[in-house]
Amino acid sequence: MMTLGERIKTILSERNIKQVEFATALGVSANYINQLVNGKKTSISDTLAKLIEETYGFSAQWVMTGEGEKNLTPPLSTAKIQFMKKLKKMPDDEVAALLAFANSLDHVKKALGMKDE
Repeated sequence: MMTLGERIKTILSERNIKQVEFATALGVSANYINQLVNGKKTSISDTLAKLIEETYGFSAQWVMTGEGEKNLTPPLSTAKIQFMKKLKKMPDDEVAALLAFANSLDHVKKALGMKDE
């Protein structure tokens, strides 16, 4: 059975990301990810496992225990991850403006007969 460190290495390899990028996307230190990869830390919180699941599409259960399905959902693109980081820092009025813009795109697509994903 794979160790937690091996599972983290698998995620990094399959998503073609560096430890530093992974750490930044998850809001943890690069040193913490390094300790996980090297087996100095052997467990992670439910919260971090869920964040890995939401961000990279690997099942939180698989990340934590190595059991169950490995992949749940397709991963978010780098652009979506970067956008979500910016979104978290934006004031509510700017978020509302972006939401209005996104909604207007839906109307344009519908008017043009384009399918929504």
